[in-house]
Amino acid sequence: MHVYGYHQGMAQCSALFQLSASIPAAWDAARVDVWLSDFWGIKAPAVEGLLSAPASVLDADAPLALWARVLAVYGGLCRACELPCLELGRVVALKPLDSKWQLTLAVPTVNGVDPQVFKALLNHAFVITEALSVTAPSLEHAQAVYARVEQAVLSRYKGVWPSGRANSFVAGLAHKLGVPFDAMGAELMRLGQGAKRQITQRSACLFDSAISAKACGDKITTALLLRQAGLPAPVHVWVKNLEQAQAAALNLGWPVVVKPADRERGEGVTVDVNSADAVAQGFEKASRWSRRIVVERQVAGLCHRIFVAGDRMVFAMKRQPKSVKGDGVSSVQALVDAANREQLKRPPWKRPKPWVLDDMARACLNQMGLTPDSVLPEGQLAALRPFASDEWGGAGEEVTLTIHPDNVRLAIDAAKTVGLRVAGVDLISTDITRPWHENGAVLNEVNFKPFLVGNLDNDKVHPYLEALVEGDGRIPVHAVVGEGDLWARARAVRQRLHQAGVLAHVCGHNAVELPSGEPMHLLGAGLFVRCRALLQNPSVHALIVVVESDEFLKTGLPLDRFDEVHLVGRPRSPNITQRWRQLRVAQKTTVKAA
Repeated sequence: MHVYGYHQGMAQCSALFQLSASIPAAWDAARVDVWLSDFWGIKAPAVEGLLSAPASVLDADAPLALWARVLAVYGGLCRACELPCLELGRVVALKPLDSKWQLTLAVPTVNGVDPQVFKALLNHAFVITEALSVTAPSLEHAQAVYARVEQAVLSRYKGVWPSGRANSFVAGLAHKLGVPFDAMGAELMRLGQGAKRQITQRSACLFDSAISAKACGDKITTALLLRQAGLPAPVHVWVKNLEQAQAAALNLGWPVVVKPADRERGEGVTVDVNSADAVAQGFEKASRWSRRIVVERQVAGLCHRIFVAGDRMVFAMKRQPKSVKGDGVSSVQALVDAANREQLKRPPWKRPKPWVLDDMARACLNQMGLTPDSVLPEGQLAALRPFASDEWGGAGEEVTLTIHPDNVRLAIDAAKTVGLRVAGVDLISTDITRPWHENGAVLNEVNFKPFLVGNLDNDKVHPYLEALVEGDGRIPVHAVVGEGDLWARARAVRQRLHQAGVLAHVCGHNAVELPSGEPMHLLGAGLFVRCRALLQNPSVHALIVVVESDEFLKTGLPLDRFDEVHLVGRPRSPNITQRWRQLRVAQKTTVKAA
């Protein structure tokens, strides 16, 4: 049973699944809760409110306790697969059936992903929950459970939603702020409705042009635009062979950076190049990634990512290379071992990149006069990599509150110079609290659709959505249901809205009317499909839905709530009463009788 739509108590698109299962013989909810909280990082779910309607059967507590935890594990599996299933889900119906319980579950899903994926994840969640219930929580047992999840779940379903990691964070932020969101396919998401809707891809939006994206994809072009605008761009030379690279390095002065001009995430980059041999090694490394190679004068300092949305800074982070911090007692080797051991309790999909003591790490330590046996003073950092990158990981220190206003202004100007509404601006500075024009800071890159990831509890990321979506992104949506001339009532509501200065479309099962009353032609049949289409249409400022059949009882609602439900006549049909009740339970809905 795969029915998409919004169901009672759900603010996210969901699907209904019917199944039957018995309570495991050795079921232990408390043990599962320890697994969830101590190992999976999931808060133990509450049973209260899980069932959409009051239980009509005795002894329903045990199956509800089981399925609350199954749904919690289901959500954890979805998020591990980078699917933004952000709600617990609901038990829509529950009844005993011989020695089993028959359930209808509404589980959060992602539009555009095969429903069989979510059915499989739900089945895996039940099996895993049953196993956790009979397994003592321990580090050793955790590794076996994680290995099973990676083999049976992640290897098959991670990646079914493109750009899932970045899109999931944006979806989570929208969900937290009450902005409706929907996956559209092709890595695209819709935030908001109708005239207030915004289309995003990762963190990029419709305001970011193709020209801007192309310019940011090439460091030579980016530097040219920044330099022409009087902004501090890197000093570099585009080279075509090793001889040109070595000549450029001598001309620029040591140390230099050798890197591809058109790659991201630190791919092919070599820093601290201070000899002709090192240039040759760096050139060979960069050549594996691109034919367009630059030799760049290296500047002192660390890279700071300044995330810009519109005319505002969302946050700023100092990007530290992968490091260990001294405690005054432990050697570097012991600190590395402890850091890796600490992560073993967490699921692999929630772990950072491991700390590695390889030749590169030893070279970084050697530059600081250290070895793996050195004991670091308390608080001292020892870098194991020359810079932070997606390949090796790193550490981030938030500097949103300490960054100098001139540096914020510089980042906003840089984003505007290349034509981006949303940008990740990288500023290399020795001290981000000082203005760039005093300490020789340089704009290293301006990044198109930068990753927006982190802690959703951090209110500092809110300006990102506020810069893209007006308010909560919602347009007024009314529903008309009951007996009699529903279209007449819908047109009367449209007239009232028009007098208030709001233009509304009217949508029925077989027809759509423009605010003028003229017909609007749409592909697709049915009220659910037509409503979803209109909610994506940027010319729709308000929507009136004429509910003339039982379709929503089968499909679920096309959105999570209506502003008003207008009840016409005195419905005697049980189906009409069901429709009315389904619309009425939508959150924050006002019911008006004719």
